[in-house]
Amino acid sequence: MINTSKKADPALVEQTQERISSDLPGRLPPLTGNIQYTSVIEQIYYGRHRLVFRIGTYLALIRMMGIAHLVSALYGHMKLVTETHARLTRTRQTIVDLIRNGFDSPEGCKAVQRLRDAHNNLDATAEDYCYVLATFFLEPFRWNNQYGKKQLTQEEINEVLAFWRQVGQAMNIPNLPSTLLEWEQLQQYYEARYLKFSVEGHRLASMCLRDVVKLSLPYGTQSIFRQMMITTIDPTIRESLGIHELSWYIRVPVRMLLRII
Repeated sequence: MINTSKKADPALVEQTQERISSDLPGRLPPLTGNIQYTSVIEQIYYGRHRLVFRIGTYLALIRMMGIAHLVSALYGHMKLVTETHARLTRTRQTIVDLIRNGFDSPEGCKAVQRLRDAHNNLDATAEDYCYVLATFFLEPFRWNNQYGKKQLTQEEINEVLAFWRQVGQAMNIPNLPSTLLEWEQLQQYYEARYLKFSVEGHRLASMCLRDVVKLSLPYGTQSIFRQMMITTIDPTIRESLGIHELSWYIRVPVRMLLRII
């Protein structure tokens, strides 16, 4: 089982509020009135809902580890075991490039090509790929509904759906759902069939929880952010991955932090 016994530093909880909320993915500067976002999707991810999409995207990566055959087919089990941080970094950078620069930019074109190259000739179905796409935005939506202070507007939801549908189209994935309800039904049906404990998934989830916080967070906030992830992970996913719930004396300050950030 994953070791989650390390106590949160109470003094660090207060200090972390500003640091987590202001340190954006991709090392963007803190949000100020002077920042100009080049697109609505960038403003959603790195402005108004930055914490939601940071922690939600990281939890999406963890959630996928509950699908045993995806661990081998899409992530390459042995490679990810030895190169966890590097693989997570490439995944994150691809998403950042598409959001910040757009699909038609040089960076966006390179990101799309990386996606095609990485998934070419893999033993995965169109349904597998649709599930992965769905999880990258449904998990942030779930987190926002349960813990977010600012709910997404319908226009923002539509923008996120359009962005990830464009990712799927760029990867030539057929039969992409069109509505949020269709995406949610796809995820529910898929997980009902394939979500279960596996030794490989448990091991990789443990490594991801260890390494994903290192992608863009300052060292002093990594432990708190990891505890936030474990506290807010979907209980069904926690069980399927064999992740212990944190002790109450850790959960309490973490939940206090969640109410004020």
